[in-house]
Amino acid sequence: MSQFTHSVKVPTQYKVTAKILKAAIEKQKSIKSLIFEEKHARVRSLQAVLKHYSDNRGAIDSAIEETGLLKDNPNLDSALAKVLVTELIFGRGQLNGESRPVQTVRLYKDRLQEVIKGAGFEKKEPNPRYVRINTNLLSIADALEYLAGEEWRRKELDPDISYADFLAAVRTLEEDEFIVDLNVEGVLIFHHKSRNFWACHDFVFSKKFILQNKATCLAAELLAPPPGSTVLDMCAAPGMKTLHICNVMQNQGRIYAVEQARDRYKALCDITEEAGCQIVTPMIADVLTIGPQQCPDVEYILVDPSCSGNGMQGRISVCDEQKDDKRLFKLAGLQIKILCHAMKSFPNVKRIVYCTCSLWKEENEQVVQRCLQLNPSFKMLNGKKALRNKWQNVGDKEYAKIGKNCLYCLPDHDLTDGIFLAMFERISEDDQN
Repeated sequence: MSQFTHSVKVPTQYKVTAKILKAAIEKQKSIKSLIFEEKHARVRSLQAVLKHYSDNRGAIDSAIEETGLLKDNPNLDSALAKVLVTELIFGRGQLNGESRPVQTVRLYKDRLQEVIKGAGFEKKEPNPRYVRINTNLLSIADALEYLAGEEWRRKELDPDISYADFLAAVRTLEEDEFIVDLNVEGVLIFHHKSRNFWACHDFVFSKKFILQNKATCLAAELLAPPPGSTVLDMCAAPGMKTLHICNVMQNQGRIYAVEQARDRYKALCDITEEAGCQIVTPMIADVLTIGPQQCPDVEYILVDPSCSGNGMQGRISVCDEQKDDKRLFKLAGLQIKILCHAMKSFPNVKRIVYCTCSLWKEENEQVVQRCLQLNPSFKMLNGKKALRNKWQNVGDKEYAKIGKNCLYCLPDHDLTDGIFLAMFERISEDDQN
């Protein structure tokens, strides 16, 4: 190693990323909050490297161990090694600068790749980029015309295509192609490499296009309030689903959007105003104190409460996520309270959609089961049928009459975030009798 120049410093970006990774591993701190604290760092670059490490942690750690990178170079910081290997093998494919750690890792590139390939590890490709048209500000026809003018090619599909064939078409998208979604009107699907294009697009900043994962769009699709309806969004911030409900209602009717936290309430107010939502009434309140006096004539309710969030693919985790039964018990208790409040307190409600970004049954099927036991005036609707049977993943069928009616979005299968959805309808008095 004597040929290395000792005086050349490691690029700041690598040092800062390694510092964050080390704190996250040793102190069990949130990577999101650690990145936020780095005021002067290029946040997008930090997130990209740490997300690559999160997605491929097993392969990276094994390759470092198998090649003897740290054993042969005891002065090489472990966290920095992980960052450099991540960038070299799973990120940009090259390293900046001529510092000693950078040159050391470059020397191991071929061996690292051999170990990863030999162990059967493959780079995890990100899911596609979903872009939803905000029809308050831009019609679907005008959006498609604009994209054609920007030389995006629309991949045409058979109107009767199966869901399995649709997913196959999404997986084989070319970088300059997009597909109109099969399940949700106004959702367009692009190759994952288009992310940088959309991140800086004028139409995104002006809220004509909304960067919203398809899975979260299913909530408004299932709620399906017609124009002129009165809707209550019980846990509304940051407002993406509120905006989508407004689009479904063609900006006609009324949406009461409730949020308890002041900073999130401001975000809700900002996005609904910027996105041209004329029918939204933002409210800062504890939703459990809200009833028909504050929100009269409510017919449709979206219940999207706080949850563990373990289905969200944007999360960055550098440690094995352990199931926290105590936390799930507390979350489920709150979720049951809110969903039961929706069922009990609004006499005119026709349909309720319950949604979480969790894949744990404690927050999903078990919450649904308990709320139906406590509220026999409601029944479940079949979510798969509501999507014209163009869906595959449903709930656990061990929950009789519940599991088959719920929907799951599973990241590796549906190419979306992990989301759970359940639909409820009030039973008429005649049916109850």
